[in-house]
Amino acid sequence: MDVDENVVRSSQESLLLHADSQSRRTLRKRNTVTDKSLPRLRPTPGSRTRSHIRDASEDNLRKKVQKQAGAHTVKAQTEREARVRELKSRALAIPSTGKTPATARQRMVMQMVYDEITPYPDEAWVSQLGIIIRREYHQVKNWFSNQRQKDARDSRQQSPQPITPSALETSLCKISCDGRDMRIRTSALESCAADEWSDAFFDEVVMIHNFRLLAKHSQDEARAALNNSTVSIVDVSQPHFRSS
Repeated sequence: MDVDENVVRSSQESLLLHADSQSRRTLRKRNTVTDKSLPRLRPTPGSRTRSHIRDASEDNLRKKVQKQAGAHTVKAQTEREARVRELKSRALAIPSTGKTPATARQRMVMQMVYDEITPYPDEAWVSQLGIIIRREYHQVKNWFSNQRQKDARDSRQQSPQPITPSALETSLCKISCDGRDMRIRTSALESCAADEWSDAFFDEVVMIHNFRLLAKHSQDEARAALNNSTVSIVDVSQPHFRSS
């Protein structure tokens, strides 16, 4: 009887161990199946990756814009150089009057540019000025050089102390005009802002001033002719008496 009970108990323990082992194997299989059944998600780019992509895109765009701007600048500079060469050729083609002084109108136009715009016109502005007032390129250029020397002598005579370079430059300021640096009078900025000065604007200012002087000269000549004709009429109408 005791033997049978031991056999039964041993059988029951074996069944329990087998069942426990079977349940563990089943759980492991279930976990494995569960893991395999889950979809595998690829990692999405993090914020750092997105930032790098955005920075690279902005950098490429910036380089593209800079390249286009550089190409535009080179093209504009090339076109301006060609235009200046043409202007200078036209100014050089004007017949020179040698040492003959400039006319009153020519002097007044050049003096206006010297006093109100700049005492240092570059070759483009010298050419434009010469074409407008009909005076050869080198004659216009020499006039400005002589005027600067004259002003320097006058300043030395008026002041016993030598004028410092900074004092001489107080009336001038640097601007960028059509891609090159220029020195113009600070008073010139009152009529036109620094970033609006251009060869076209300079040409317009000089042409208007020259036209006004021409109109005034024509009016003065007409008035003088009218006065002369009036005097002649009066002389003719006056009776002439002989002295006895």
